[in-house]
This record gives sequence, C-alpha cells and structure tokens, in this order.
Amino acid sequence: MIILKRPRLTVLLIGALLLTALNLLVGVWSHRLFYYKKLEIIRTAQDPNLLFVGNSLIDQTLDEAALAQAGREARLKPLNGALGGTRPPEQRLLFEYAVRTHPEIRTLVVGFYDFQITEPDRTQVADLVGNRMVGIDRRFPISEVSSVYGFGPLDTMEIEALRLLPMAANRGNALAYVEMMRRWRYVEQLRRSMESMGMLHVDLDRNAGADGIPVIESADVDKFDASARSFIEHPDRFNTSYDAIFDEASSTGMSVVILVAPMSPYHRIAYYSRPIWREYVKALANLAARRNIRFIDASDWQPLQGDFDDHVHMSREGGHRFSVLLGTELSRAANR
Repeated sequence: MIILKRPRLTVLLIGALLLTALNLLVGVWSHRLFYYKKLEIIRTAQDPNLLFVGNSLIDQTLDEAALAQAGREARLKPLNGALGGTRPPEQRLLFEYAVRTHPEIRTLVVGFYDFQITEPDRTQVADLVGNRMVGIDRRFPISEVSSVYGFGPLDTMEIEALRLLPMAANRGNALAYVEMMRRWRYVEQLRRSMESMGMLHVDLDRNAGADGIPVIESADVDKFDASARSFIEHPDRFNTSYDAIFDEASSTGMSVVILVAPMSPYHRIAYYSRPIWREYVKALANLAARRNIRFIDASDWQPLQGDFDDHVHMSREGGHRFSVLLGTELSRAANR
C-alpha cells in the first residue's frame, strides 16, 4: 500500500537501485580496460630490476623476453610500465606505483620521442579518459594525484566524485570501445578480401593502438621547431613530471637511462634531420649528463621502413630486433 500511496518515492528508490547496479557493472567492466590491465601487470610482476616508462612506442613494441635473453649476463628482469595514450603525469603515477610495489628495481629506462619529457604538463580532469584514467584509479592516494597533476581543491573534489561514480569516470569509454570494435570489423573485412586476392597474409593485433588515443607525429613543422627552441633557450630542466621521476629515482640509487626511441626513416627525414632537432638532442644530452643520467639516442637503430607499422610505431619484428639491441647495450653498460 505504501507503494501505491507514494509513487514518487518508489520511482526514486528504483532509480537509485538501477544507478547503483549500473555503477557496479561499469566498475567491473572497467577492469577490462588497458590501463587497469597495465596496473595489474605491474602489481603481479615477479621481482623486476629494470623498469621501462613511456607511451605506446615502448608499450606496444618492447619484447621483454628478447631483452632479458640479450641481457642475461647482467641478469636483467624487465618490467614494461609504459602505457600507450598517456602523458607524463600518468607515466609518473605508473613509475611511482611500480617502485612502490617493487623496491628491488635498480634501473629506470625512459623511452620517448620528440618533446615528451620537456614539454610542460597541462592536464584538466576532463582529460582523464581512456588510458589516462590511471589518474582516477583508487590505487593512488588522492593527495598523490592532486600533487602530480597540480590540481586545486575543486579538481580534487571532482576526482573524488569520479572515483565514487564509475559511470561518470568511464564517460565516453564504452562508446569509444564500441566504435573501435565497429571499425575493426571493417579493417578485418578488408584484410580478408586482400588475402582472397593472393596478397601476403599479415597477423594483425586487435589490441595494437586500441587505447583510443594514438601517438601521432607533429603535422606542423613550425610547431615542432617552436617546441625544440623553447627547450634550447632554457635547457635547465625537464618537465614537472619527469623532473620528479628523475629526482625520486636518484634518491633511491637507481641508474637512469633516457632513450630516444627508434623512429621510422620518414619521421627522421621529416623532423630529426632538421638542425634544430640536433640542437635539441645536444641540449637534452647535456642536461642528462648534469643530472648523472645516461642518454641513448636510438632514433636511427631501425633503418628500414619495414621495421615500422606507421611513422612512429615499430612493428612486432622491429620491436624484437630493437629489444635485442637494447638488452645487449644495457648489459654491456652494467658489466663495465
């Protein structure tokens, strides 16, 4: 009888129950997202002593087994903490989570391209979607998140709200996932039609680039030059996130390596052949030396376009060859 007399209350109660159920379902579904899987990979790693940090250039191409085999004399046990579609603040959070979970890590390798470690961080709460949801994950104290992003009280309150409401935190992610799968269907249809015409079979990885925020090269040479010039004129520090990463690594006695990731011939000719890039690399290497950080320019390690799936991402075979070369180099350095 109460239900009949108070229909509005009944509707509100049913609505609240539905919202609660949906939030629980979305919270469980979010465990399938790439950022969550990366956090689980970090958490369950077995006694790693070498940590990689970066974006998709390392995340999608590093062959950890090949690197460990090439670096067996130095007993390298790598953990790939890089995550595609992230910016330096998320990479800092992943670094801090990894070293907090695995204090035995003794070497840090930061893989980057272009100006990732020197450009200023400018992040708003609205930007924390896709793999950048690392900044919303409950594994990180809210004080740590606020400090990493430089968020004020209102931003911090918004982060708290997003943690309580998975539906809001995953805004757009479900739709983006559906759209990705829809597009994949057409790609797969095209691939099969090409195979039917006798074209070479290629094994495609459904997860490659699926973070929804692919790393793309600069389309504006003037903007590229401006970014390089900005650092060259003030070559005294990395961006906020990487300054903090390097300070923490140094304070714990880690060896730090900055690695310019291999680039395709196209990208090197279009951008890295420019005199201002060479000035940038020289200034960056000088800053690294002052901070007692080893600097490796591997941008020309993979000379063939066939080693790349696009202008910046290595293919599986290219990533394997790169991992062997890097494992050998790191092992050689460790044994000096």
